[in-house]
Amino acid sequence: MRLIVLLFAVMTGFFTTAQKYTFVTYSTEEGLPQSQVTAFEQDSLGYLWVGTLGGLARFNGEEFVTYSTKDGMVNNRVTALKLINGTMFVGHDGGVSTILNDSVSSFFFPGSFKSNNVSDIISFKGEVYVCSNGGGLFLLKNGKLTSIDLIDEDSKRIRAALVSDDRLYLATRAGILFTNDGKRFNKDKRFPSYSYSDIAHRSGLVYFMTFTEGLVTWNMNNNRIQSVDSDLFPFSVFGGLADKGGTLWMNTLYGVLSYDHKSRTVSLINNASGLPVDMISCVFEDRDGNLWIGSQGKGMFRFSGSMFTYFDKQEGFPSDLYVSGFQRGNGDIVLGTYDAGIAVLNKDGSIRSLDPGEGTIWAGIGDVYGADWFGAQSALLKLTRDGEFKKFFEEDGAPGTKMTALYYSPDGRLFIGGNAGVAYMRSDGNIRLFDREGSLDIGTIRDFEFWRSSMYCATNLGVYKLSNNKITPVLNDRKVVYNLERDDHGQMWYGTEEGLFRMTPDTTVRIDLLSDPGSNFINFLNYRNGRMYVGTNNGLFVLSELSSEKPTFKRYGIGEGIVDLETNLNSGFFDQEGHFWFGTAKGLVKFNTKRTLEDFSAPVITLSNLLLNFEEFDFSEFSTGINTQGLPVDLNLPYFKNNLIFEFDAVSLTNHRGMRFQFKLEGENDVWSPLTPVPTITFNSLNAGEYKLLVRAVDQDGRISNTVVFPFVIRQAFYKTWWFISLMVLLVLIIVYSVFRVRLKRLREANEREKLEYKTRLLALEQKSVNASMNRHFIFNALNSIQYFINTQDRKSANRYLTNFAQLIRKNLDSANSNANTISLEEELDRIKLYLGLEAMRFQGRFDYEVSVGDDIDLETIKIPAMIMQPFVENSIIHGILPNEDVHGLISINVKREGNMLLISIEDNGIGVNRSLLQKDDMDGDHRSQGMEITTKRIELIRKISKNDISLEGPEEIKDVNGSIKGTYVLIKIPLDDLDI
Repeated sequence: MRLIVLLFAVMTGFFTTAQKYTFVTYSTEEGLPQSQVTAFEQDSLGYLWVGTLGGLARFNGEEFVTYSTKDGMVNNRVTALKLINGTMFVGHDGGVSTILNDSVSSFFFPGSFKSNNVSDIISFKGEVYVCSNGGGLFLLKNGKLTSIDLIDEDSKRIRAALVSDDRLYLATRAGILFTNDGKRFNKDKRFPSYSYSDIAHRSGLVYFMTFTEGLVTWNMNNNRIQSVDSDLFPFSVFGGLADKGGTLWMNTLYGVLSYDHKSRTVSLINNASGLPVDMISCVFEDRDGNLWIGSQGKGMFRFSGSMFTYFDKQEGFPSDLYVSGFQRGNGDIVLGTYDAGIAVLNKDGSIRSLDPGEGTIWAGIGDVYGADWFGAQSALLKLTRDGEFKKFFEEDGAPGTKMTALYYSPDGRLFIGGNAGVAYMRSDGNIRLFDREGSLDIGTIRDFEFWRSSMYCATNLGVYKLSNNKITPVLNDRKVVYNLERDDHGQMWYGTEEGLFRMTPDTTVRIDLLSDPGSNFINFLNYRNGRMYVGTNNGLFVLSELSSEKPTFKRYGIGEGIVDLETNLNSGFFDQEGHFWFGTAKGLVKFNTKRTLEDFSAPVITLSNLLLNFEEFDFSEFSTGINTQGLPVDLNLPYFKNNLIFEFDAVSLTNHRGMRFQFKLEGENDVWSPLTPVPTITFNSLNAGEYKLLVRAVDQDGRISNTVVFPFVIRQAFYKTWWFISLMVLLVLIIVYSVFRVRLKRLREANEREKLEYKTRLLALEQKSVNASMNRHFIFNALNSIQYFINTQDRKSANRYLTNFAQLIRKNLDSANSNANTISLEEELDRIKLYLGLEAMRFQGRFDYEVSVGDDIDLETIKIPAMIMQPFVENSIIHGILPNEDVHGLISINVKREGNMLLISIEDNGIGVNRSLLQKDDMDGDHRSQGMEITTKRIELIRKISKNDISLEGPEEIKDVNGSIKGTYVLIKIPLDDLDI
């Protein structure tokens, strides 16, 4: 009975608040792997890890990345999560998985413990301990889970663990156990022997939760241990956490209990207060103070706290659509609805409805002339203190058939706006219309404001000034204006369908909020304490620094607790405590203005992946290492690996919608890129150089994330490096120099060949000249011989001599005129025989001659230099035989073949070489012959030109055995190969 009464008291007290909290739901439709959520954890990058009975998920605020047995986990039944030294430890039914850099490892319970579920994981003295509910405690070391002995079976049902003052504490069914070394455990007798369900701690205060016995608190600062009466907790507590503010949140099967330690009060959040389902399995607080709640079958919910609460029909209100409101002096909140008349939220939390017979209450104002006033669908309403309504229609002076705006001016007049103009009422109750010049159409009045000693009104045709009972336009363009509001800086603000504007006596400027159309559709303007509250179709904006060129603003949306982003026209008002109330498409919202967006952090951006040429790539060979996120450190790529794709991810658990990214690549462009929703950056064909990529994220409220900095280097192509260029320049210079040298050498050789040819031609011409001219003495002597034969009447000898002489002359002339420098051996022998015959006739009886040729010699085909023998034969006759009058002379010419050489020997039995030289010195200069000298030079020249081994041996003296001179010997060696001369 006590439990029932307490439960009724708690729940009744909660219901009487007549307010709801906003919960954002995430289920399998949003990507959650399974609807039974069992555990939460947040990593260093801000990701929320969610354990379910169907797998593990990593959540960035918008998308879920799942892990399962396909990735290597023990199984898909996750029962606990704990981040230890950057590694995510995942507890299962039957073992533990670890995740580091997306690499999964699995560790199974041994033997009979395989069916036990992990309840907690904790690090103690550098070791990792795994708690199980039924299997006891295990040490995870060297890739194995090793069981540790505990006191008894009840102590093996471990629900949670805590490390404090170098001790490990275990909350079990048998009580609280502790150990100093992780091996020997004892029961801590300071704590009652309850069956404990969980441990939570914050700022030195530890909460030991039990299933049915309430709480045990331990203040570690003064070592004081207290029990909290279980009567405060109407339900069994299965777990919980202590938030940053010191509130303990506990999960039950009937919702979430919150316990304030200072006041020792308990509150319940359940389905009646907005929680989608009451069966809760776990609670977790993230870094921004958001409460994450895991349910048993309905997914997970994010509770943004008490900044925003809302009211709808489920709390007994007559409508969900509120378009006007105010607070009376007695504290009652009076609300005008779109479809259900008037609702009053009494200061005691009760709700009552008033039906004036008008569907829509467009405007309301309280405590004017002792009554409340309302602009209704067809009349002006007056609500007296005794609850009676009085209506004023157009025939009573009301400005039209629909009353849309009310304002109590500083001069004591109640201004009334309708669809047919403006009127005002004084305390006497009489209504007076403002005159309109001619046929001026001002449209429907939406709002009033008193500015610079005059009244102004906003209409669907612009802004108008009310002065001297006349209406005059203020703006040149007739745009739809819904609201007016002045600030303490002497500025007037007005909102339109196209944006927010700020007006001074001299200028009118537009104040841009966000870029989307919904953020610039202004539904209401309300000013309080230096801040302008702006209702839009994309949530609530609160502007500050209103006199600056660009006022700062903070946006509040679904993520911050507003039930719906679309606010209602001119529905905002402040209560006496400074709370701001406004209507939305899904209910009435109350904003606790004492808490602002400074409590929420900016998004966190991470580099999630790096691709090379659109593919995954092992960067280890191009970096000094891999960081904890699996990315390369000091990346240094060759020039041909310069197509990079960077993939990023931004984490914002409360405001991921509308996330945008921008970057700049230092080394190429030092200007931030335009914002883009695409979290991928592609660089194609990067030039060589040192780069530093900077990336950041900006949420839709303008909060800027941390900046990710990723330096990397694209190496220069080897053919563009200074050493390669220098080497190539040097090589080119060497090639140019070598070509120059070769060409110079060739030119020199060509010149030498040309000179040699000229010399050869000259020598040939000289030889031809010699051949043509013969020996002048021989010709002179031959002619004398012919004359002698004629004088002696020896006509026969004269004719024969003359005939032979003519033949010899003709052969010499033919040889001289020939283009070739060689003649056949036969022609040469014929010529030398003619010469010897003539000389024998001239010197009758003085010498004989003989010419012998080997049988293996082909006289017609063998070519030899022309007149090569004549100078030596002539020399034998003139200088060898003729001077020796005592001996009959003999000249022998012998031609034979020896191998590949033609040997021509010329022998005489004259006076010899030395004696002949002495006689030549005594001879007259006219008789000195140059035939032998020319022939010797010809042989040397022929050797150079033809590169053949033609040679001359002699003249040499022939001696007998006694050393006496017997004559002269000359040997000419000519190769049988063709002579190319």
